[in-house]
Amino acid sequence: MRPEDWWTTTFPAPYYQGAGAVLVLSLWTAWIARGHLIRAARVAFSRRAGRGDAEEPLSYRWAFLGFLASFAFIVYFMWVANCRLTFGIVVALLTVGYFAIWARLRAETGLGFLSFLHQIPELAMVPFGSRIFRVSEVVALVTLRSFYTPGFSYSFEVFPGAALESFKVADSARINARRLTWALTVGFLVSLVAGILIFMAGVYHYGWFSFYLVRTWVSGQALGDGGRIVDLLTDASMAKTDVNGLIAVLAGGAVVVILGLLRLRYWWWPFHPVGYLASNTWGFHWWWWPFLVGWAGKALVIRYGGLRLYRSTVPFAIGLIVGELMNGGIWATVRVVSQGHI
Repeated sequence: MRPEDWWTTTFPAPYYQGAGAVLVLSLWTAWIARGHLIRAARVAFSRRAGRGDAEEPLSYRWAFLGFLASFAFIVYFMWVANCRLTFGIVVALLTVGYFAIWARLRAETGLGFLSFLHQIPELAMVPFGSRIFRVSEVVALVTLRSFYTPGFSYSFEVFPGAALESFKVADSARINARRLTWALTVGFLVSLVAGILIFMAGVYHYGWFSFYLVRTWVSGQALGDGGRIVDLLTDASMAKTDVNGLIAVLAGGAVVVILGLLRLRYWWWPFHPVGYLASNTWGFHWWWWPFLVGWAGKALVIRYGGLRLYRSTVPFAIGLIVGELMNGGIWATVRVVSQGHI
């Protein structure tokens, strides 16, 4: 399949299958966590607050209040943008679902470098078409894409993902989670201020659209936002339900359920729903070979060398990963120093 075909609804419509997969995984994850979430809510708004969550990185009460305030702000922002209340709630829920599942994927599998699945604006058009949305809602969906897409560590999924990774390391190293929370908060605030100053200085000096020349996703995509809005509002084919896309989304969700149930039922079942999700993300046509080599190397080592050989080769595998990252960092430094001439 050609990379440019990933966005079409022609079979196999991988982006649409991936969107169905991530939606079902988000719902499944929330369902599995329902017991913990109910308990956390009871602790947060009871007299046990401060004792029942003493070992957590943040008290349940502050976590819930922060979540509610953030969720309410997203909905309010959409309402100020002349969007309906239900529209704002649905966009906020989709955003939370995307970020939550991507943070978990990053912390537990290291797949945070993958892009998001089908973007929320296009996904919203699949079941209904653009006819049910206000003009202001279409404009909001398209122009705010940088807020909830594309993944690739470009957008806000970086924060929950990095936080989960940090707390996972802290748990293994027995580092005080509350102190780590303060350190992360201070680091975030410093980075936020420095990032705003650097970004605004760059925009003022070079211009917003000049950033496209250095492969900045947001400025490059913004060039096509106007045309995308016009197409959604005027193209008759986009005004109605995308049947092929809807079938692909439902099929992706069904495959995730089947793979998940088989994995829970049979210990030897080799196919993981996360693998299916990853294979339907943009960019995997670049990374399938390293994944295949890594899987084959691990399988052969365990098959013919057992656990002892596997443990002895782990440092070598880590060295390969660190070396690749250092190689990218070194060449990035060279480009900065040479001002792009090398």
